Amino acid sequence: MFQQGFKHKKFFWSIALLLGAAVILIPTLVIITKLSKYNHDQTISSVTKRNADDYQSNSDYYQSLTNVHDFSQTDNLRLDRLSSPRFHPINGKSVIYLRRQYHMPDLRGSTTTLHWLDLETNKNVQLTRPIWGKHDSQFFWIDNTTILFLSNRASSDLTQIFQLTLPINLLEETTSFLEPIQITNYSLNIDNLLVNRQTSRLAFSCQVYPNLTIEETFARQTTKKKSGRSVYQFDKLFIRHWDEYMTGPRHHPFLVSIERRSNGIF
Repeated sequence: MFQQGFKHKKFFWSIALLLGAAVILIPTLVIITKLSKYNHDQTISSVTKRNADDYQSNSDYYQSLTNVHDFSQTDNLRLDRLSSPRFHPINGKSVIYLRRQYHMPDLRGSTTTLHWLDLETNKNVQLTRPIWGKHDSQFFWIDNTTILFLSNRASSDLTQIFQLTLPINLLEETTSFLEPIQITNYSLNIDNLLVNRQTSRLAFSCQVYPNLTIEETFARQTTKKKSGRSVYQFDKLFIRHWDEYMTGPRHHPFLVSIERRSNGIF
């Protein structure tokens, strides 16, 4: 009787041990499988250079396809995003807008450019050159031929103010992308651009430390980066889940005066 009970207990613990091993190994196998699939996909879809050399528009990509397929979620993600239309400030017969487009067909990069549309003829001109990772934003139509806008096209990769001068006859005189001129060169990113009606003042925001200027904030951040410290200690957190924290800089408004020079550049 004792031997029979001992055998039952031994059998029970053997089953329990096997189940425990299965519970531990199954997630491990799933993770290994997922990692293997991810690495395989990475090998198939190699990273290409993200610049104007490999630019292909959404329409060009789909026109090059030879097979027909049902519309999918991936196709939806490939769609261009149009936003922020602004009418011509004098006659209202044309519109400038922003167009965000994605690298075809892998979606591993995006760019935002300025476009011009003639409302009478429905003809369109892409004004700024598409470069992967470069994004134009927050533009103002100053007069008949002048656009001020924010962009990270600066050589520093910081968001600065640029000026774009349109030809008088845009449709006939534009054979390639227009080259914008950078008119600010601050040490930090700027945002939330505003221009007054007289085009004599600009307002924008920049993240700076309290009571410090843009240059002083940049110097402080440079010193902190050189120190090699990247750990922050918090005594108390008032929320359970968070994905961003402020380390000191705050958005602060700035107001500057501008004047157009004899060559038309601000």
